[in-house]
Amino acid sequence: MKKKRSLAGALIPFIGAGAIAATDLYFKDKMEKELPSDGTEVQRGILRFRNHHNKGAMLNLGEKYPGEVKGISIAATAMSLFMLLFSTSKRGRVLEKAGLTCILGGALSNTYDRVKRGYVVDYVSLDVKPQKIRNLVFNISDVFIGIGLIFVLISNLTSKDRAL
Repeated sequence: MKKKRSLAGALIPFIGAGAIAATDLYFKDKMEKELPSDGTEVQRGILRFRNHHNKGAMLNLGEKYPGEVKGISIAATAMSLFMLLFSTSKRGRVLEKAGLTCILGGALSNTYDRVKRGYVVDYVSLDVKPQKIRNLVFNISDVFIGIGLIFVLISNLTSKDRAL
């Protein structure tokens, strides 16, 4: 006899996504209140904190088209939500579900910023030698989206059933 999934078990990925989004939004608000957006930085070890307003997508792509970037962001967030809903309706594929949870959490926070503020608050850089990496400014959501994409990729490459 098949074991039924509990409602609590089905909700865990969505609670996780909400926690990721809430944590990032907390830090974004903190940066907006405590650091001016003039390039002022605070260094903590290898991390450099600053208040950077990104009006485009990743690496400021599309910054001259904020309306289009916002629309794409809303669509991608909705797609992430539906993919996670579909994924949670199936048993197994834990890595895929974890990845989609990470992606949705990051997408929710960044999309909220685009809709509410008109830009995404990026706030952390790495103090490392390669200037290209040193110049990147990102937020927690960006990190979780990247981790989520890696998890989904690994899940799909190692699964017998490779379709989402």
